[in-house]
Amino acid sequence: MELVDTHDLGSCVERRESSSLSICTKTKKMKTIIAVNKAGYIGKNDKLPWNCKEDLKHFKKLTMGCKLLVGRTTYESMPLLKGREVIVVGKGYNTLEQALEKKPDWIIGGKRIYESTIHLCDELHISEINDETIGDTKIPELKNFSGKKIIYKFDTD
Repeated sequence: MELVDTHDLGSCVERRESSSLSICTKTKKMKTIIAVNKAGYIGKNDKLPWNCKEDLKHFKKLTMGCKLLVGRTTYESMPLLKGREVIVVGKGYNTLEQALEKKPDWIIGGKRIYESTIHLCDELHISEINDETIGDTKIPELKNFSGKKIIYKFDTD
């Protein structure tokens, strides 16, 4: 497994430019992206427990033009993600199997989705947020990740 510690993760993702829109090339490798604070939390009341504009820009840069797999609760707490196809798993939406058949590029949460798919991913992108808010959802165990690359991004906000 390769460990990469970088501030500019754009170079770690294959991309091509189409006018002013950055679009993922469809390599069909599945990746996971997780933002976690210094206390180990990824959520509070079904939302991110912080507002880190730098990380939101980073998320947008990596996921624009891609297919995103997300759990229902996380999906219902998010703003509209323009320029991306969102595949939702949960009651009234897709089963996990149906969602995976649609070949998502990124797994974006929540915790149960991470736990169910981490072993299928080739890359794991973790943003550590400089925040110590106590949440109600901790980062899941990552021991089942068998991919080749873990990429860390450390934010100073």
